[in-house]
Amino acid sequence: MEMQPGPEFLEVQALLERSQPKPRVSWMGYGAGVFLLIVLISAYITAKSPQLEQAVDLFSRMLLIGVMVGMALLMNWTVRRQRAEIRRVEALEELVQLRRWAEGAGLAQDILTQPARSPQLRAQVLLLFAAILARYGKFEDAIAVYNHLLETIRFDDLTAHGIRLGRAMAMLREDHLVDADGAISELRRATPDKQSAGLALVELYRDVKTGHPNEAIEEFQRALPLFREQLGHRTGDAYGLLAKAYDLLNRPADAQIAYENSTLLTTSTELLRRYPELASLAAKYKPATTPSGLEAA
Repeated sequence: MEMQPGPEFLEVQALLERSQPKPRVSWMGYGAGVFLLIVLISAYITAKSPQLEQAVDLFSRMLLIGVMVGMALLMNWTVRRQRAEIRRVEALEELVQLRRWAEGAGLAQDILTQPARSPQLRAQVLLLFAAILARYGKFEDAIAVYNHLLETIRFDDLTAHGIRLGRAMAMLREDHLVDADGAISELRRATPDKQSAGLALVELYRDVKTGHPNEAIEEFQRALPLFREQLGHRTGDAYGLLAKAYDLLNRPADAQIAYENSTLLTTSTELLRRYPELASLAAKYKPATTPSGLEAA
């Protein structure tokens, strides 16, 4: 299914600035200060005018009750706003999972135009927004978001690895080959055992894109068990890139087999969207045919 025209995206740098969390105001500290001020004023007035002790005591109690009620209401309002923002982030995540990209883009931008209530929620929204940007081919903007996340937030190793993979793939799509090679080297240093199917797929794409089909074939053969274990149906991407490597070497029989394996797992349209370099394969090779029973299902 072809992508619909993409939404209008706002300036990413402006969104990054607007979404920065504002310094939190310690209302509990203000409340404690008001409480202490009431006590001190009451004590002072009582000491100066003992005859006003009863009136001051009553007034002080009413003020303290008012402060306590106000703090309770403020806390309730804060919690409700926090929960509302969490629900919006959860809704955004659901839209991305359901591949409702246009709605997700609108919601992500709407969230990011306001200061975030917490750095964690903001980081989650930015990660989802980067995926949406990449989906619509806004790779420069996606790279800017990925760089901002890596430079300003400390993630766990697995999340940081995923962000670096997304950044490296976006760099390849934008033909920033030198930057992409540096990003891949950084990933390789952080993954010395190379047990990352994502990294292997990025390297495979790099080899195909830069015209090194023999290296691409070697990479595919080495990483095939990883692809099957970690990528599931996205192993079709790897087979599609393998087909392109065989095609570059003028090995049509091998390319046909790889292309069939690829289109068993994903559609040729989706392959072309992810890897424009595979456009020539559709004209040369036949995709896998879906059994009639599966089509009916």
